[in-house]
Amino acid sequence: MKTPRRLGSSHKSVLLFLVRCFAYWGLALWGVGRFKQIEEWGTGLTLATLQIAFRAVGQQVHRVGSTLSVGGANVEIVSDCSPHMPFLIFGAVILAFPSSWRRRLLGLVLGAVAIHLFNALRILTLIWILRFRYSWFDFAHVYLWQTGTVLMVFATFALWMRTLPPRREPA
Repeated sequence: MKTPRRLGSSHKSVLLFLVRCFAYWGLALWGVGRFKQIEEWGTGLTLATLQIAFRAVGQQVHRVGSTLSVGGANVEIVSDCSPHMPFLIFGAVILAFPSSWRRRLLGLVLGAVAIHLFNALRILTLIWILRFRYSWFDFAHVYLWQTGTVLMVFATFALWMRTLPPRREPA
């Protein structure tokens, strides 16, 4: 009969990290569910960013509520189109990772900007596909950009981790 194996300190650290991730994620989901203004703010910021981007390149864009009309393509920007959920996942991982609060705050701010800009690029590309390659839209929207968003969040976290000072091993 085998005796149960005890968790080593590295296993405990990983387990603690995962517990903290899920705790922060749960808290974020509770906040988004409780305060609808978070989703509304994320959607509004996404709409405003897209309008600025189109106007910057001289493209006429009309907004009615949460719908944008650009060159014959109409898109409704709903809460799933805003980057708040990918950012909340990113934020949960950053907050759970052992680092100084200053570095965590810097990671949250820079990560929010990176994820927001990535999301704007995602939607701009989807609008272009709607206008010029409509048959590609479902694939790009459901598969390509969903996977791309997950990879972007992971890459942003990995880049943030590279900025951290190396951990010293105990003697």
